[in-house]
Amino acid sequence: MNLTEIFCGVFESKPAKVKPTVENIVSTVLQNDNYIYDGPWIAGGMGRQLAIGESDFSDIDVWFKSAEQLYKTKERLQEMFGSAIFESFSSDNAITYTCGDQKVQLIKRAYYPTINDVFKDFDFTCCMVAVDMEIKPFGPGVVHAKNGTLKLGRFDPNAFIARYGKYVGYGYVMEPKEFLEIIERPGINYEFDGTTLGY
Repeated sequence: MNLTEIFCGVFESKPAKVKPTVENIVSTVLQNDNYIYDGPWIAGGMGRQLAIGESDFSDIDVWFKSAEQLYKTKERLQEMFGSAIFESFSSDNAITYTCGDQKVQLIKRAYYPTINDVFKDFDFTCCMVAVDMEIKPFGPGVVHAKNGTLKLGRFDPNAFIARYGKYVGYGYVMEPKEFLEIIERPGINYEFDGTTLGY
């Protein structure tokens, strides 16, 4: 028994129907056979990590078409994992759950008509990667994720420096010319505390 199971048992006695493995979390989230078109979608960090062959995920980010879809996914997760899942943090950006040894973030800052709209919301192209039901990566960012290419997708002046530093730390490289052009843009935030980045 791990700490999650011990502490969750204090608050909720309902046993899990399945173990909180990555495979079971993904299959619980991606219920709809048309999920690629209809959502919800698992995209971002987990997809990027899969593309480079990693299997120890920092988190599982889930994106939605609507608040109703988020609510239904939340209910499914709670029904399937019972006392093995609990809410560990909530913000305007997401509801974060600890599910066994995994962190699952239900993104609520915005809702998206399609997976392509989710991809457009990412700041770097290497993050434009989603996860399918077989836990394989797909999307326009797969090649950049694999090649260690750091290229701007959507410019966020508030988060650019922090996010740039994070991905350079992962080993990603941006063309110097692109970097110099970006930091010439007005409004870049050089003073951040990490709590308002929205990622």
